[in-house]
Amino acid sequence: MDFDGTDHVRESVAMCKQLKSQGVATVCATPHFYPWNEDVDAFLARRDKALAVLQAEECPVEIIPGAEVQIFQALPECRVDKMCIGESNVVLFEMPRLPFQTWMITSIENAVYKYALTPVIAHIERYGFTAEQLRKFAHIPNVVFQITVSELNHKRSLKMLDMVSSCGVPVVLGSDAHNMTSRAPQFDVIGEKTAEKAGLFNRQLKATQTIIENCLYAQLILENKIRTPMKTEVQQQ
Repeated sequence: MDFDGTDHVRESVAMCKQLKSQGVATVCATPHFYPWNEDVDAFLARRDKALAVLQAEECPVEIIPGAEVQIFQALPECRVDKMCIGESNVVLFEMPRLPFQTWMITSIENAVYKYALTPVIAHIERYGFTAEQLRKFAHIPNVVFQITVSELNHKRSLKMLDMVSSCGVPVVLGSDAHNMTSRAPQFDVIGEKTAEKAGLFNRQLKATQTIIENCLYAQLILENKIRTPMKTEVQQQ
């Protein structure tokens, strides 16, 4: 679908098989949507074509189509609701590679109000937001934070993950898997970390396990939202 994805359907199938072996039954496929590359309908047409090719293979997991929508100032004027995950009102947003600016919050909020969305902020640990900036995102209605599961392996990431988890909003785990080499699926990190015995003074592991427990609880809540169709069609003015 894009430069960040796999090069061939065989690699996509291999990723799905690896996720299956790691305990994943359902994959939300979220190719990147960049508004300066194409309009929403063209993106969805390409996505439908790519999904049909993948589903023609022996894919061992359920695949629910979605998108990773990079936000921009005119986001509310874009039919974001068409790029929700499955038939739900849940949409995955990615921040641009820019320092924090107030319009980022306003843009998401206006889209949420206009289309009655549940916004998920992708890999929020990656942008270098301060605690104060994270709290601004946490005030967006219905917001969910997503962190990358592989970050649970790194001690350097724990401070940021703990800061994200302390914002008072649901936090879920995402694979952020793109291929089978440099960014392969690593959902087995969850099982490995929860299986470890946290010694009396191993505060890092205890903190990591607490983050995982909270994320898995939020994961169930988000899954229920994803599997609940939108009740009303948004009417264009």
